[in-house]
Amino acid sequence: MSPTVDEIPADRDLVGVGVVVVVVAAATAAEAPSAVRLPPVFLFLLFLPGYVTTAVAYAERDREPWSFVVLVERFALSLGSSLAVLPILAVLSYLVSGELTAWGLVATVSGYVLLGAAATAVRRSRRSDASGGGRGSRPFGSREEASASVGWSSGRLSPLTVVLAASVVVAVAALGVAVTVPSHGEAATDLHILTEQGDRLVANEYPDTLTADGSAALTVGVTNEEHRTTEYTVITEIQRVQVDGRSVVVVEKRRIDRHVFELGHGESWRERQEFEATLTGENLRFVTYLYRGEPPENPTTDSAYRSTYLWIDAQPSVTAGE
Repeated sequence: MSPTVDEIPADRDLVGVGVVVVVVAAATAAEAPSAVRLPPVFLFLLFLPGYVTTAVAYAERDREPWSFVVLVERFALSLGSSLAVLPILAVLSYLVSGELTAWGLVATVSGYVLLGAAATAVRRSRRSDASGGGRGSRPFGSREEASASVGWSSGRLSPLTVVLAASVVVAVAALGVAVTVPSHGEAATDLHILTEQGDRLVANEYPDTLTADGSAALTVGVTNEEHRTTEYTVITEIQRVQVDGRSVVVVEKRRIDRHVFELGHGESWRERQEFEATLTGENLRFVTYLYRGEPPENPTTDSAYRSTYLWIDAQPSVTAGE
């Protein structure tokens, strides 16, 4: 004998809604891997906004016992409602924070879902009081009411239902991937080298020749666009390299400086680096390595989060009389 609605404890569905919200918020805060984060996020975006929207609408109405067709139709109704609600929530998130980020969308959807769940609980309690507690609380109205509102048949699962459900899943899943898997341009750090031109810092007219008894000055800059506070380490070196086709081999190097600092999102750091020609000859370069957190003992271009360099020729000093 299949269970009926009356046999399902009241408001258990709202407890499940709260659990999903907590799981998604925790996974986002912990920056869990995509394989762990995506399943609850898909449920969070695909289903919950539409579910609480429909639950509020039908909170005071009767419904019939669960069956496969009823479950699929109500799931599709929730998906369709989510597709209608999500763009509005995304725009609201953008207007509040000035940008559309995963954290912003999760916070906005969580607020909407929890508010909808609370409103559903209040409306169900009113219905229970009005009916004398004879019936349990119900997340949806009767199947006839839901079917009439979307034009589904009441006896079987129609092809229209299947097509609608599949199309909604694909559309909202694409949105879920877009906001939970960052693109290369969404989170980044800018590393740059500047020179002084009067009272300005510019990205041109770099020094390309240095004498052994002279010095040069460059300004190294970092801008955090990671959407979170990040600890950085900047290492600068003078290197002698050997170029063979497309391969570059470091044969000798001298450390210039090392800086460790922390930047919030949108903040910048700049440091003037004055250095001497501790190495002389051709095929020399001024190299800057940027790491997030602690760098390895031997920094390289491959291990660095960001790196940049300038070619410099360092000539031996000219002695008097020559």
